[in-house]
Amino acid sequence: MKRFCNIVCVALLGVAMLLSVGCSEDGGVDNREQNYGYAQFKLYKRASYSSDESAEASTRAVQSTLDYLSQAYKVKVTLVYDDITLSQTLTLSSSNAESAEYGLRSSRLKLLTGEYSLISFTLYDAEDEVIYNGTPEAGSRFSVVEGGLVVHDIVVDVTPRGKTHFTLQKDFSSFTRAAEREYTFDEISKVNLTVAQVLSSGSVVNSVRIEQLSAKFSLHLDEDDYQSSEPNYHTSSIECDSIVWLPAGRYRVTSYELFDSNRKLIESNPRPALSEFIVEDNALTEADVKITMYESDEYIKDYYALYDIWKSLDGENWYYRGENYAKGANWDFNKDVDLWGDQPGVDLHSNGRVARIDISNFGFSGDLSPAIGQLTQMVELYLGTHNDTNILGYDPSLSLDKSLEERGRTRMSRHSEYLSAIHPATPVTAPLAQGFAERGISISATALYEQGYAERDILDMKSGVAREIRPMDTNHGVKCNGLRSLPKEIGELQNLEYFYIANSDIESLPDEFASLAALTDLEIYNCSSMKQFPMPITQLPELISLNLSNNAQWSSEDVERGMRALASGPSAEKIQILYARQNQLTVLPKEFRQMKKIGLLDLAYNRIATVEEPLGKDVSFVQLYLDNNLLESIPTDGDGYFCGYDDAETISIRSNRLKKVPNIFSAKSIYTIKSVDFSGNDIDGFEGEDDGSYRGIRVETFTLANNPRMKKYPKCLATTNSLVAYIILRGCGITEIPKGSFVYDNSPSLMSLDLSYNRLSDLPYEMHAGNLPYLYGVELSYNCFDKFPYEPLDAATLTVLSLRVQRDANGNRCLDEWPTGIGSHTGLRALYLGSNNLGRVVDTISPYIYILDISDNPNIIFDASDICDYWRAGVYMLMYDKTQRILNCDYMLE
Repeated sequence: MKRFCNIVCVALLGVAMLLSVGCSEDGGVDNREQNYGYAQFKLYKRASYSSDESAEASTRAVQSTLDYLSQAYKVKVTLVYDDITLSQTLTLSSSNAESAEYGLRSSRLKLLTGEYSLISFTLYDAEDEVIYNGTPEAGSRFSVVEGGLVVHDIVVDVTPRGKTHFTLQKDFSSFTRAAEREYTFDEISKVNLTVAQVLSSGSVVNSVRIEQLSAKFSLHLDEDDYQSSEPNYHTSSIECDSIVWLPAGRYRVTSYELFDSNRKLIESNPRPALSEFIVEDNALTEADVKITMYESDEYIKDYYALYDIWKSLDGENWYYRGENYAKGANWDFNKDVDLWGDQPGVDLHSNGRVARIDISNFGFSGDLSPAIGQLTQMVELYLGTHNDTNILGYDPSLSLDKSLEERGRTRMSRHSEYLSAIHPATPVTAPLAQGFAERGISISATALYEQGYAERDILDMKSGVAREIRPMDTNHGVKCNGLRSLPKEIGELQNLEYFYIANSDIESLPDEFASLAALTDLEIYNCSSMKQFPMPITQLPELISLNLSNNAQWSSEDVERGMRALASGPSAEKIQILYARQNQLTVLPKEFRQMKKIGLLDLAYNRIATVEEPLGKDVSFVQLYLDNNLLESIPTDGDGYFCGYDDAETISIRSNRLKKVPNIFSAKSIYTIKSVDFSGNDIDGFEGEDDGSYRGIRVETFTLANNPRMKKYPKCLATTNSLVAYIILRGCGITEIPKGSFVYDNSPSLMSLDLSYNRLSDLPYEMHAGNLPYLYGVELSYNCFDKFPYEPLDAATLTVLSLRVQRDANGNRCLDEWPTGIGSHTGLRALYLGSNNLGRVVDTISPYIYILDISDNPNIIFDASDICDYWRAGVYMLMYDKTQRILNCDYMLE
């Protein structure tokens, strides 16, 4: 009967509404329905409801408490209006399930104006099943006004929940405990947490397990003084990137599991340090989880060792002066101890252990702490290098920017590049360098030009002698640090592969140094306070590269003793690279025959006068430098070998006292050496030249420059059928080229001749294209030609011809002949005729010879009409003087 009455009342109310609408007058201004308004209902969780009208809106639930407010999809409200009971079902909405926990909004309900009471409501789920019945307490009333919208709150009993964001903080309170497996804090990538509600009694209930939370490591200032109140103190933490909903209450972290980026378990801690937090309804809680740190971890011990090393080497006063870090940089320990490994000049393994220390440019001084022995996984240690003063902007022998694996793989090529840089080859003249450039050819004799040097910077233009242009390392005795000693604990570094000491005050090496079983690359450079050769290095078992240069304080006897021991020691057949430049070595020991793998040997700037025995075919160099010694001859064995040449690129024995070109090569070899240099000696011929025993040579660049006693072009190159591509005979006092010098099977291989600074006055007829078909560069400057030598022009490939500064025996200009018709040569691109006595030029000037030097010809009359436009366009280079008579191109004289 009650349901029937309600239906009737609703029907009557609807009729009344219709009648009301039908009787209304339309004034043309307000089109809203008269006497009607709207009601909307908002549902809130009781735990977080804070409206001023909470007393009106509170309810007594008939059903059990909801788990989540988002379970409700519809609400049926029952209202009383003027003793009429109304019921209506409305849909509920929110932007998403999470926002639903902050409130649901119903659709609008159209009602007559007046006072209404909410007497009950029912909530339905997505399947229209009843999930909650509620009855408001007394006073749940609201008013509907004409054309307005009233919002009425309904409070629902829902389990209170809040959001929790977890941050992993380091806990040093149990710092003396041991971990199951060592890991660094930043290795943590995933975390499992178990949390439980804490009762007032202190016991825990309702454990919740949260799995595979992603973790993000960050380094930051400790602004909350979590670890320290020191200013500018640095710490680190790990934030979990997920927000977790938990029922409201007080919680405690009861266990955690940590995983690395491969999701491998790195620690499981069932009894972590106390970490509690409170979750409030619909609030975000920041919860810290204390992750136990362990002082016994080896990487933590490494960091304490770093601090001890820093203190022992006057760390407070370090000041970085290199290029890899900020100027004035220093190590900083004002941070958590597990961050102490993050220092300039320190690299770490993935497990946090110290892998490399490079403090070469920090200005350290003192006695290295015994704590160095803790760093048992260190692979590289640099306490100064030969390039401390950064003379070489990029030093390929160091290449610290490359990985350890790549440096090992490219060791020979990198050190070869370095040796080529510090030992520039005897250069050709600028015209020949231009010829090589025209052909797109780069050889060691053109390297300085390619680096931007001018001829006047490279050569003494009066004598043709090459200037000393080489990037020296730190000069002997110059100190860049104040290292005084190494402790015996250095011998405990069994994984150390690279160890450099340079430019320091160190006086000796401890005997334990010989225990460095893995050491492959060692440098002891410019340690002028080390008065004796460091004999422990001779017992190292795995040496591959050794630099002992710039230690001139060692006596000749001492350094000889050390070299003999080194060549007889356990690394003798493993050493591939040896620098012992700028020492006092007087003899090349016979023991070097045992160094079968040595490929790069630099013994320049010593006092070597004797080679005890030939090294033999089995010792095959890639690069050998014996420059600036006192050698008068080079011995050979019964097979004619001084050393092997299978892999040879550079053999340089410059500036010694050689009397003859050593007979140590063979034209019959199947291998071609890139460069052989005997310049700056006292050579007057070739060993075996007179008796026919000279065996010849196969080489790309053969340099005999500045041997003023030679006098003749070496015809023995022809008689032995030697293969030479580029020959430099500058400044050798040559007055003649013997007949037959260019008539042999391999003569077509000769492509460039530097015969400048000699006393030649003519060339042999046989210097024609039939014998030299590929000749493209001929340098005849600073000779005494009084007639133009046309012989080289027979080669169509000739690119550069230079005849500057021709003088007779009295120093007078002797060349006054212009090569008429030279413009018809199709290959010539550069012609150098400067500083001669040329007169009127009656010839067609070819624009294809686009480099022409006529400077310092005071009597020349030169018609530039053929090339004027090309010169103005910048595609023709004419070297001239404005005092000369240049005709038909006034622009040149402006």
